[in-house]
Amino acid sequence: MLFVFMSQPDFACNPHALWKYVTDNTDHETAWIVKRIEHVHTLRNRGIECELYDTVGAERLLSKADYIVANSYTFQQIEKRPDQIMVNLWHGSGIKAHDYYDHLLNPKHAVKLKKFFQKVDLMCVHSLDDRFRLSAQLNYDMRRSYVTGQARLDCVKSADGKSKLVEVLGTEIASYDKIIFFAPSFRANMSCHSGKFISDNIFRTDDFDDVKFSSFLKKHNAAFVYKLHPIEQTAFKGREFAMNSDCYELTDDMLFSSDIRYTELLNGFDVMISDYSSIAYDYLTLNRPIIYLIPDYNEYKEAKGFVFNNIDYYMPGEKVLSFENLLVALEEEFANPDRYLNERNNVIRQRFDFLDDKAAERCYNAIMNFQPPVEDYMEYKSNPKNKMPSDAQMIKDKIKDRIIIDSTAEYTDEYKNRILANEEEAMYYITSELPDEFKQIHSRSSAEIADLAFYNQIKKAKNIQIIKVQGGVDYNFFKNARDFKSENDITRIGFAGTIDNRIYFAMVQCLCEVFKDAEIVFAGDILGDFPVWLNGYDNLKYIEASYEELPDIIRTFDVAILPFFGRHQKTVPSELFQYLASGKMVVTSDMPFLPECKAVLRSKSISDAAENVKIALRYKDDKDITESAYETARENDWQVIAEKIFERY
Repeated sequence: MLFVFMSQPDFACNPHALWKYVTDNTDHETAWIVKRIEHVHTLRNRGIECELYDTVGAERLLSKADYIVANSYTFQQIEKRPDQIMVNLWHGSGIKAHDYYDHLLNPKHAVKLKKFFQKVDLMCVHSLDDRFRLSAQLNYDMRRSYVTGQARLDCVKSADGKSKLVEVLGTEIASYDKIIFFAPSFRANMSCHSGKFISDNIFRTDDFDDVKFSSFLKKHNAAFVYKLHPIEQTAFKGREFAMNSDCYELTDDMLFSSDIRYTELLNGFDVMISDYSSIAYDYLTLNRPIIYLIPDYNEYKEAKGFVFNNIDYYMPGEKVLSFENLLVALEEEFANPDRYLNERNNVIRQRFDFLDDKAAERCYNAIMNFQPPVEDYMEYKSNPKNKMPSDAQMIKDKIKDRIIIDSTAEYTDEYKNRILANEEEAMYYITSELPDEFKQIHSRSSAEIADLAFYNQIKKAKNIQIIKVQGGVDYNFFKNARDFKSENDITRIGFAGTIDNRIYFAMVQCLCEVFKDAEIVFAGDILGDFPVWLNGYDNLKYIEASYEELPDIIRTFDVAILPFFGRHQKTVPSELFQYLASGKMVVTSDMPFLPECKAVLRSKSISDAAENVKIALRYKDDKDITESAYETARENDWQVIAEKIFERY
């Protein structure tokens, strides 16, 4: 396996931390692609395979890679094979908003983001909180985002920061009693700008005084180390601004040359000064003082914004707007470093899901175990032969001298016009619902009126009688089914009929969990797409079946169920009488209009349904209850229903 790494800046951040884990703990091959040519030579001299970004050599590496690991969206030219895995580890987790957060996001930038992240197979992010926020701001599929922690933070607590500072800045840094670290965010890049961009001092304050600053540092024998954002280094390049002899600039070039990452230095500092940068959160893992220097707060908030509304809470330290107040805040933090301890602890608990040194390991495992979410989905198509007969179809066979109109059928315009033009012949319009003003248009229930406009025309016809039918059964067909269930068969709790939007899936799921050793069966025809709730339980089974197959299937049930919800609870479906004609006890949801029958147990709640199933299992062979089931089914035989309709109308 070949891992190819890229980072901004070169050879740093989360990709570097993961690279180190992979090289130290696995036999995988690794290589780097960097953006600066001098870094290519340096890494090769260190024995690391390396190529320059967007060159023939880089393309060769990428073409061989099994895994491509990056930390931003600056590597736009990457083309990856379908069988490659591209990982984005991102580069921070702060408070500032970016990208799709902006209602007026530049459309060109939006297209760039979309194209890039379509290539990214998975992201490893800081926390659950970040999984939501970062996915939203990058318009990224959250299913592909994994909470692992940031690999670069594994070393923050364990590294010898003081010694690393000496390696980078020289031995004189070790002579100070206090070391202050200043790491601000950028104010402008190629896609946005915010806050105060132009300034003659790195603090961006109008009252900066280097003489005062020098005096303050000497008073406390303190050093001031500042690291500008890589973009800010360019912004300040060539400008004249005074910094006294106790101030030390730390750059990415210095870190690269020393083969050190800034996270290895963090625990060498006594206090941090930052603003909106995510680096403040990196330092927060040490639970040491942070001062937030935000002289351009209003401008920054207006132009860029934050991902938290109560932003003050997520900046657990003194907020200062001027250089004078900055010195006061530093003085207070030196004297009492635990002043904001409780506030820091609160934010740490909320923003860090992991505080160990295992993030790189979790990243690696997430990558190696990654299974892409299924994107392609073919809509389920049921077999037309399995469509259950409607009430109208069942009645039609019993009434020979009337035209039967089926409310659930889709008729041609020619047929509808012929029906409406026939003003002499008596007709029955058979329906299971009488719609009111709140009739739903796009319903997926088998009992719904298919053509509401046609129904409204039917209502005006004097020779067409609208008849509401609430279920029935071909009694002998179900009563005389063969019984082939053996005593050793697994307990079966089942539904048989049309599976549609009537099903109370919460009740089904409850039964799956309570009766883990039983088989929960749904047999029959699915109306519409395959229900999501039919997946997820090993003991939940679907059997595709036609109407002719239902009696034999129902005979295998130990208990039958009618888990209906919402407005469907007010119906009396044919499935009920089919169960009763098969001699089964029936556990239902709270369906108030069902006929009184010893074999029917109505449930007020899903937990009540589980208890009723237990009762039904105990009494399923009770002869009195079985006879009560048969009697209720006989009273609702389709022949009986048809005769009543004919007598009445």
